[in-house]
Amino acid sequence: MTESPQADLVVGPPAVSALRSLSVFSAEQAGAYREHFAEFGAALGPDVDTKLSRFVREWATSGEFGSVVLTGNAGTGKTAVAEAYCRAAGGSLPRNDALLEITSNRWVIKDLSGLPDAATRAVALGQALDARRQTLVCANEGVLRDALEDIGNIEATKTLEDALRQGAARSDGLTIVNVNRQRPTGDYIWQQLLDYVSREELWVECKNCAAEASCPMYTNAEHLRDNEVREQLRTLVRLGSGEAVPTLREVLAILSWAIVGDHACEEIRRATRDRGASAFIATDSYFNRVLGGGLPAGVAERSPLLTAIRRAGLGTVSDLEVDGWLRDASGAPEKIRRIAGDPSVTRPDLVAPGRLPGLVGSLSPLDRVRTNQGAMTFYALGEMVSTDEDPIRVEDGLRALVLGDGVSNAPAETLWRQRLFFEASEELGGRASATRRLLDYRYIADLIELAHKAASLNDTVIELKEIVRGLNFLVTGFSSPNEGLIIPDPACLFARDPGSFRPARPSLVHSQVQIDGLSLQVPDRGLVEDLVDVDHIEIELIAQSDENLKLRITPRMYEAIREAAEFQGPVGQGVAEMNDLRGFYGNLAANVPSDSSLKVADPDSSPPSIVTISLPYFVGGR
Repeated sequence: MTESPQADLVVGPPAVSALRSLSVFSAEQAGAYREHFAEFGAALGPDVDTKLSRFVREWATSGEFGSVVLTGNAGTGKTAVAEAYCRAAGGSLPRNDALLEITSNRWVIKDLSGLPDAATRAVALGQALDARRQTLVCANEGVLRDALEDIGNIEATKTLEDALRQGAARSDGLTIVNVNRQRPTGDYIWQQLLDYVSREELWVECKNCAAEASCPMYTNAEHLRDNEVREQLRTLVRLGSGEAVPTLREVLAILSWAIVGDHACEEIRRATRDRGASAFIATDSYFNRVLGGGLPAGVAERSPLLTAIRRAGLGTVSDLEVDGWLRDASGAPEKIRRIAGDPSVTRPDLVAPGRLPGLVGSLSPLDRVRTNQGAMTFYALGEMVSTDEDPIRVEDGLRALVLGDGVSNAPAETLWRQRLFFEASEELGGRASATRRLLDYRYIADLIELAHKAASLNDTVIELKEIVRGLNFLVTGFSSPNEGLIIPDPACLFARDPGSFRPARPSLVHSQVQIDGLSLQVPDRGLVEDLVDVDHIEIELIAQSDENLKLRITPRMYEAIREAAEFQGPVGQGVAEMNDLRGFYGNLAANVPSDSSLKVADPDSSPPSIVTISLPYFVGGR
């Protein structure tokens, strides 16, 4: 049959091409870079409005002289902020990276590292720091530090060091902002980011498409507008942010890949025409692609944020009830049965005695999996595995359930767990419960709650004692918080790897810091909260109110501490986290005076306790 020319026309929302260009996981990634974004930006609408862009717009219109320097990794949005500044000042973003005047007494260095050599950069930065005009500078940390050293500006160098530690710092006429401290999961920015790629108006043209019901792109965008899905995805990105700097470029790339993957409208229409409802399945879903599904391993590893998100283990962590619902959804809550594609819930009018077609209860590609027996819903797969009398069909079902096809399809049980995490958190006991049950992180919800309590200056004594209990057990094997934070003698601490549970009984005590000498705070506070969208997902343990005696507790560190406190057994050890512990305790031992008496923490005593050792005293003979 000859295909009509009309069928070849690529008719679809411009957002599809724009989103493909935002993904750094393919060759079509021009839109991920600000300099090439203009041709795609019109399809997606106005930029996401961040705190930082609002700050520079207000500064541009205020007429206040001085310099603002934005430093941070590539992809954090510095150039977009510079463009917002230029527009507010009545100009446009220059194409040249040099120091340029955009309007009267308003200057911009779009990218200091784009200047040809160190001498040129030093001259440009020296002129930019002139307090008699208003100048915005964008610069990566290393280039900025070198240029400040070359011009010998000690005050600006000190401000830079403060900004790198605290997130933002000010001195006379100079503000430096560390944009790496921006968190895409902040309350104000997170919803905007998801609206930017998934809001309904971007997909209006899909309403007239014959493939709408089978289109994974349209379905993915629709689900990313659901608040429950957004909050669960926020948890995953928060976890990733604890291990990697979450640049806006990476977040938008992951969201774009989650929605469109490598699909195009023409391809989807043709596949739907040729194969019907079986053309696209759950491997094309947002809940699979947001974890890097469909990407070669080498490509996924290019994104530190995606790599960190994948370490959360979503899909690989089993849960007895969740897995049981896949094999037999008949007794599951109605929402679970709908997600599974149970025809008695989704299409009761089609239910009839005998074996039903595999896709009879399907609502979208998200509930379909592919097997050697053809595409079918999760519900039909569970029925085939559990009740079919044909051993070949059962074997094919088990292979699809546990292994997938070994090439492109993820195992059905992996896809099932992923979808329930995003869409059925209430049926799993709430978002915190779903996280504990289906991720490798049991305590991330507790950490986020604690961080927000600390940021609000609420009482955290109970949580502090639990942290001390875990830390004491990690480094001495003695878990009680009643003795305060136990600082082992460096010889005892460094003779073993904290958390590895090599024999270290007893551990010589260097000193102790009582509970009232410890406090919890969040890293992002003060000026950085005013200038940058932050999200409190880490805490700091401070000893004796000394900022030099602190331990930053990331999600992985918190996991190890809480596991040690609760289970008093081996914990999942991260090398970086354990090295941080060694450094923290070494610093304490160097700065906290040692006890006058000789003590050991003896977990084998009954009860486990800190024992004071009395050395024998010999009197000389006459």
